[in-house]
Amino acid sequence: MTLRLNNRTLKSLLPALLILGWSVSDADDTAAVEFCLTGQFDLGVRLQGMQPRVPERYPTDFCVITANDSNRVHFHAKGKSNPDMDGDWAVSFIAEDVVRIVNRESPPDIEFSGVSVVNEALSYRRMDPMRLVAELNANPGWLESEDSIGAKVAHYPGSRFEAMVTVENDQLQSFQTSVDLPLRGQVPVVWYWRWPTDSTPELRLYIDGELLFEAEGRFRAVPESEAEALWQLSGKMEAIAVPGDRWPSRVSMQLEEVAAGVYMVHGVRTGFSHLVVDTEKGLVIADAPAGWIEIHQIPPTDLVPGLGVSGLSEKFIEFLAEQFPNKPIRAVAITHAHDDHAGGARAFAAAGAAIYAPADAAEFLQTTLNDWNLPEDRFSLQSRRLEVLPVDSKVILADPVNPVEITAIPTNPHVSAALGVWARDAGVFFQSDLHVPDSDQPEPRADRALTECWFAQWAVKALPAETIVLNSHSNSASPVSRLAEYLETPICQEVP
Repeated sequence: MTLRLNNRTLKSLLPALLILGWSVSDADDTAAVEFCLTGQFDLGVRLQGMQPRVPERYPTDFCVITANDSNRVHFHAKGKSNPDMDGDWAVSFIAEDVVRIVNRESPPDIEFSGVSVVNEALSYRRMDPMRLVAELNANPGWLESEDSIGAKVAHYPGSRFEAMVTVENDQLQSFQTSVDLPLRGQVPVVWYWRWPTDSTPELRLYIDGELLFEAEGRFRAVPESEAEALWQLSGKMEAIAVPGDRWPSRVSMQLEEVAAGVYMVHGVRTGFSHLVVDTEKGLVIADAPAGWIEIHQIPPTDLVPGLGVSGLSEKFIEFLAEQFPNKPIRAVAITHAHDDHAGGARAFAAAGAAIYAPADAAEFLQTTLNDWNLPEDRFSLQSRRLEVLPVDSKVILADPVNPVEITAIPTNPHVSAALGVWARDAGVFFQSDLHVPDSDQPEPRADRALTECWFAQWAVKALPAETIVLNSHSNSASPVSRLAEYLETPICQEVP
């Protein structure tokens, strides 16, 4: 049979779903159900690996715990978010308008409240294939037509794309939809399920025909005492309260002058900052940000809603036009090929900027940024081909006041090819993802020791001691002299 769901129908039924709690079964006394996927996640397919689209598979766990009598959801995951960084994170949807980042190991938690998170909670619940099927079966009013293949066509809240859901004997067989991805365009995303037994489903998750995540699933009944603890604050400490409109990410740009004619723009999206150098011929920018897609949600959703692939960089360019009236954008240097740093380059090309990238990534970026299936944006209207200029060692953008050197950074633990943007006369050097300090202490973060120590060693050799190093994900500014102190710490001396 085919179920055809539209947004109007779903919105009218959401209050009833919340009351029902989308219960899978009332046959036992368990308070919640945990569903875990354990397998291999390919960072190369996700365009977050050492090299784009080169297979790079790592052990990964995704787990979702769903309450039987309410809309509460707890998601926790473990795996690599980048080649050089292991991640272990958790988030709980506590109420209709409360979501909490859970910091069990280092409280306090961070809590966002005041904005509905119902749709996002639903998207996490559907990671449990039994919950997804139960949600559909509980709502026969969604049925519009029938066919012989067991397909259910749905329009889910928060998704711009239609989804096709196939169920046989109350077991999910597939979930298929489309998304707009940076450096890929509009592509199919498909969850394929096999059921060797009723309790051990197997998953293959594909992006545009490439296998992203292969995993085995397992269910576990969660007793009431354990489930209740999930909704409690970590360490019995009061959470850091944040307005709900900042979840999961928002645009809140602020300009900071760090040296004469050298600026940082913070809050291009939450946790993202960019260097801007004001030269006589125009602005030089570090990185071209793009929106992030949360693939593990069903359906996948935008981390920054409403901005699509190029929208984030387009907003950035509009902000620069307000701050620097009548100043053209001269160039953007893509520090590396990860999609969140490179995916917005078309917006800068549309604004007339030259696009620079590491030599080893330039051909890949030129191909993907000119792909025919990228969504329409400002560059589409110009009917020309985007050119990516490769940087082998360095490129000097001459200027009488603020010359800029775009310099190559060799293969490192984070990525195979990278660039730094150096306002030499101002004594400011910008890089992305290699040095991300969480304080001004003269020692590196232990969770990023491999990359932090590598970068400190490179910076001490390549940059003058008084140079200030800035980065994309932290507001800390590090003199190279402090990075030299890193190298004297036991952390760096023990790193191979």
